[in-house]
Amino acid sequence: MFSLFTLISCSPKTCPEGTVKISGGEYRVGVEEPFQKWHEPAKTVKLESYCIDIYEYPNQKGQIPKSNVSWEEARDLCVTAGKRLCTGYEWERACRGVENWRYSYGPHLDRTICNTPIHGSGPGTNPPPIEPSGTYENCKSPEGVYDLNGSMSEWVSDSWSEFPEPFHRNAVVDPKIWRALRGGTMWSNTFYGMDCTSRHGHRMSDWRNMDDGFRCCADPS
Repeated sequence: MFSLFTLISCSPKTCPEGTVKISGGEYRVGVEEPFQKWHEPAKTVKLESYCIDIYEYPNQKGQIPKSNVSWEEARDLCVTAGKRLCTGYEWERACRGVENWRYSYGPHLDRTICNTPIHGSGPGTNPPPIEPSGTYENCKSPEGVYDLNGSMSEWVSDSWSEFPEPFHRNAVVDPKIWRALRGGTMWSNTFYGMDCTSRHGHRMSDWRNMDDGFRCCADPS
């Protein structure tokens, strides 16, 4: 006879409401033949199953996602929600899917699918064209995670030790105080690309930008 404890311990682990469960396993990340500075050389990583928010924080369809947020603020808001910041590889796996696509919606760029309206390096003096989460119905991964391409770059938990931001000539990268962001944004001419392998970093405490946001992850329970 099974005890109540046995029945409970055998129950499948579930994800919080508003998240998608990403199955664990070995996945290929990075780029097989890197040709841009934001590319990481390809390698195989092993991930445990995890949960990821369907939308950028505050993870509500139809709401404007939060931008101009520091890394610590993003981290703390995830903790308050009972979650955590995603790792870079969790973010990339969710974006590329089991198909290992270059974009969340497929292997090739299509500017009409996600919020990528600006052919240039930024909005200039105009406010950034941030749209409510889920506005672009087809801008999602096969597993149902929205706005991983376009919209905003997203903070992840990883430290950053690679190329510096281009906005300050004397910027010195220090992994103790720099953190990574993943994904492209609303404009095409960026220094970090537009696809699921896009990576760059900023100072964690005193950097807030109009096109930097985040989403949260969690462990199944």
